[in-house]
Amino acid sequence: MVSTKLLRLHFSPGSCSRVTMIALAEAGAEYEATLVSLKDGAHRTPAFRALNAKGKVPVLETPEGVLTENVAILTWLADRHPDARLLPVADAWQRATSVAALAWFASTVHPLLTSVRYPERVCDLAGAPDRVRAAASGELAVQMRAAEDLLLTRPWMLGDRWSVADAYLFWCWGRCGEAGLDAARFPRIAANHEATRQRPAVLRALARERTVQEAVRA
Repeated sequence: MVSTKLLRLHFSPGSCSRVTMIALAEAGAEYEATLVSLKDGAHRTPAFRALNAKGKVPVLETPEGVLTENVAILTWLADRHPDARLLPVADAWQRATSVAALAWFASTVHPLLTSVRYPERVCDLAGAPDRVRAAASGELAVQMRAAEDLLLTRPWMLGDRWSVADAYLFWCWGRCGEAGLDAARFPRIAANHEATRQRPAVLRALARERTVQEAVRA
């Protein structure tokens, strides 16, 4: 197992890097947390671009090199901390379905959330942002309905045990209010979100996010 003492997470409060922070807490990994203020443009600085030329968080520095993209980081952490059971590892099929769930949130749901918050990034023509936001919100409801339906037959996204797929859903659902989704239409996701929020490791991750942010402000 790779030493976790040399891990450094570059994160921005409230962003999808929260998913990685939760995974680190669930794994019991030792790591340093470095704040990257997206609203202040810290992700566009030469120093940060040297770490991740894509200018995005999360970024995880490891003894083996720099990892970017939540799907890659989460699967790497799951492999390095098998006892934490961040993802099912029983067989190749479970592995594939686990990665499929993470990729769904990263490549489908997350871009819709971004289009809701920043529709002008898609199209800045007069009147277009409102139409982009409306279209993204509509498709987001479709995607969340798919997650809601999955939870009809299981307590967690991947089955009977919590996994980092639930951490990803936790972050996504926390942002869905911006799209005007009615929580009453998604009771199972809302219950999943609350159950995840109450996990000790999740509470520690959220507290650490706040602590680092407050330390930088001080």
